[in-house]
Amino acid sequence: MLNYIWLLLIVLGIAVAVWNDASDVTHNVYRNGEDILLALEIREPVLSLRREYSCSVLLHTNFLARFYGLNDSLDTRERLPASLTLGERNSGRLQIDLENSRFKKWKEMATLQGNQRMLQGTIRIEKIENETALIAFRTDPIRFVTINKVTNEGILRYAKFAVELAIGLIGIMALWLGVMRVAEQSGLIGKLARVLEPVMTRLFPDVPPGHPAMGAMIMNLSANMLGLANAATPLGLKAMEELNKLNKKLGTATDAMCTFLVINTSNVQLIPATVIAIRAAAGSANPTEILGPAIVATTISTVVGVVVVKALAKMKFYKNPLKTETR
Repeated sequence: MLNYIWLLLIVLGIAVAVWNDASDVTHNVYRNGEDILLALEIREPVLSLRREYSCSVLLHTNFLARFYGLNDSLDTRERLPASLTLGERNSGRLQIDLENSRFKKWKEMATLQGNQRMLQGTIRIEKIENETALIAFRTDPIRFVTINKVTNEGILRYAKFAVELAIGLIGIMALWLGVMRVAEQSGLIGKLARVLEPVMTRLFPDVPPGHPAMGAMIMNLSANMLGLANAATPLGLKAMEELNKLNKKLGTATDAMCTFLVINTSNVQLIPATVIAIRAAAGSANPTEILGPAIVATTISTVVGVVVVKALAKMKFYKNPLKTETR
């Protein structure tokens, strides 16, 4: 079911991205195919073809804002360095250096073109007077902005990250799972289960000590404490299944079910193997340094969870209807 939810979210994300891009094309927010008149300072007496010139572009930001339909109150004049390469018939290409520019729209467009500083486009020289040329500047087309972000920076980027992280986890997870398997075969988990049994009988007074649910819960919590999350999941499901056999009102969670769910969610972690593995895969210098904080944090969360669930169980509003029926 979770896979279908993720698939639905991806499809919705792509659909919204396509909608945004269609809206951008309809309103032509980047003015693709439209010319804007600019003044260009060229300190060369003669302009020859296929040669690159250093020049300056004279801008009036208020004029640019009106051209792009922006409500920009910034009204300044800028002189930006640029590079001009002439072609035939008074045409060519222009690159404008936006490092010192205050016009954010052009900086955004430069980033979308693949360069955060240089805005690129084609020009047509309309008129030359002394060292100043009046040019018609047309930026290179910018299309499919949102869908490119979703696919390149979203789906593909994080898919690559997920694969790299998963491969990095293989070795460290294999090590820890091997250690935990040795602990299981040596009887360590069984001993831990026996240590927990007196506490469990107090936390779950409605569950008989020898009932299979008690054994499944003890094994589940023991596996969680040692970081055996994969082994703990089926044990947790088995525990809930056995607890449900003691439930005389199916479909209504008993106090034991609620208590077990809270403890299972906030379980004390003696060895957080999964987190250690993720830190190691991410390049942490000391991935095991979280052992102390993890033990303290999970102990506090478990104590708080148990106190809250027991307190709520005593309140009339949250009492299991089963208890009322069996009086």
